[in-house]
Amino acid sequence: MDKRYALPLTAALGAAAAYVLRLLQNHTGYEAGTGLPIPGNFAALALAVLLAGLAAALALTARLLPAEEEPGPVLPKDFSTKNAGLLTIPMCGVFLLALGGLSDLAESFNALPEGLVSSRHAIYGILRAGGLGFSPRGQLLLGVLTLAAAISLFPVLAGCRRREGGPRRRAPAAITLLPVAALVVRLVLTYRIDSVNPSLTMYYVELLALVFLTLGFYRLSSFAFQAGQTRRFGFYAGGSLILCAAALADGSAYLSSLLFYAGGTLTLMGFLLLRIVNGLEAERDDGTIIGPVE
Repeated sequence: MDKRYALPLTAALGAAAAYVLRLLQNHTGYEAGTGLPIPGNFAALALAVLLAGLAAALALTARLLPAEEEPGPVLPKDFSTKNAGLLTIPMCGVFLLALGGLSDLAESFNALPEGLVSSRHAIYGILRAGGLGFSPRGQLLLGVLTLAAAISLFPVLAGCRRREGGPRRRAPAAITLLPVAALVVRLVLTYRIDSVNPSLTMYYVELLALVFLTLGFYRLSSFAFQAGQTRRFGFYAGGSLILCAAALADGSAYLSSLLFYAGGTLTLMGFLLLRIVNGLEAERDDGTIIGPVE
């Protein structure tokens, strides 16, 4: 296996571990009656240590990815591949994003979405049942932005399918900024809900997941302007996978949020794999790799 796969492999293993620890924390780290955190909970401490260690591991493995020279790689040209099956990963992510947007639109017609009161943590149930949740207008805005973001990624992915002969039609670079805008709005609205919670341990994973998703899609969009850096993009994509896996263990009351996290991280990891494979295919075509890839 090529050393450039070290980062996605580290992220995948770290995501599994983070999911398990976060799930364990949610079941053992909070008081049953109030939902307040139990001091010194092993799972909570282990998760914090794991996330710090994985951040260092991702920073190190990102150094194994190729460093760009001026001008940088172009999206979608330098993400294209002959392997049509590899496009399945980001395509599934985009479809999940679209489903998340549709779910936001459906939930926006209810002032209190079904299942909101029955949140895993009692304190969340109290806060959100009191009306502290996404407003119908806010969730409608999220739905429209998320759908627009998903739609904007389809032509980008279409350009990543390498075809023999014929000019490649490149999507406008500006449309890659739509997912960034959607994430910034979701981050602001989510922080508005979570910041009144007295327990930071209850919501810090969700906020970090949104921050890394935002930075990951921002780094992805920079490739469309020929200013991307694979190492930085890989770091944020890997971090998004780990943090989104932990956030999924929280079992958010909003189905749209769960779909958004899953779709966002699949999309970023899919584009990272496309970038890695494109580089390997280019080296093989140039004859710079002889024998098996180490």
